[in-house]
Amino acid sequence: MPNSISSEITLLQAQEIPSLIECVRRCYGESYPFSGIYDVDTLTSLLEAKLMYSVIAKLSNGEVIGHCALTYDDSKNTSPELGKMLVDPSYRGHGIAEEMTKRCIDLAKTVRMPGIWAECVTNHPHSQHELIVIEAKETGLLIGDIPPTIAMQGLQNFVDTRMSLLTYYLPLIDHPHHIFLPLQHQAHMRALTQELDLKRIVMNSEEKGTGKTILDVVLNSSIQTADITIQKIGNDFNTAITTQLNSLQSFKIASIYLDLPIEQEAASNAYLELEALGFFWGSWLPSYSKNKDILRLQKIYQEVNIEEIICAREQGEVTKKYVISEWQRVSQKQ
Repeated sequence: MPNSISSEITLLQAQEIPSLIECVRRCYGESYPFSGIYDVDTLTSLLEAKLMYSVIAKLSNGEVIGHCALTYDDSKNTSPELGKMLVDPSYRGHGIAEEMTKRCIDLAKTVRMPGIWAECVTNHPHSQHELIVIEAKETGLLIGDIPPTIAMQGLQNFVDTRMSLLTYYLPLIDHPHHIFLPLQHQAHMRALTQELDLKRIVMNSEEKGTGKTILDVVLNSSIQTADITIQKIGNDFNTAITTQLNSLQSFKIASIYLDLPIEQEAASNAYLELEALGFFWGSWLPSYSKNKDILRLQKIYQEVNIEEIICAREQGEVTKKYVISEWQRVSQKQ
């Protein structure tokens, strides 16, 4: 490993994408969970559509040795994910990840993003420390999201269980509004809002959805997960979700994640209906869609070794304890 390096932190240009892909392969081989990161056309399209802002570290000869990005899930997503972070194993320990993260935050402030969120692997605490340094706060835990076949060179990787992800959020511009949750989750949510210093009025409501439920489903067969996004909670909500669960039974699913729009009054009752179907608390994502919050719930179909979920600080342990206790409580009811 070089004792010192001189790298430039800059925005990724289209002609640099092949060098980025080579860097990904040095870090992950072919195991990176977002397969599009190996495809020039996919990355070019994301950059041109401004669905991804990519920051790279490169040497004087143009070789890319690091990458970090702000990525929107779709055009309605307003707080993007800070992720796709990687540093060539030969150049770690020189603060490259920290410099790329700072550049991403500066960019987020420049384009007036309300905030950014990130998912950190829990088989090691390194990436969590990078989020803690920038004062991002833990907002949830997604259990068993990543299969053990995904391995990062030079870091501890477990092979007997799927890896969980600790979610963080860094608020930049607040968009105060009401959110609706069952009574038993309100104290936890209020603690999270105070920790992030975000203005939310947390309420319960007996209202049920009206009209037809509108949702989208994405199957991620490569990592055995499915994502359900609720656009509108209708009066057929339970039937609509049950239909989707039945349609997914033929696939070898490890986890299902469901994004619930908790600014809708019907979210309180919808949460209880989802809990009866085996879903439980995952992660709060503020200003996620159209500057409104979502709650990402999860339904787990696999064994996970919770002893291999490593948190970098006490607040992470508190988050871990809450989510796992909810998993256990809901599982007992099932």
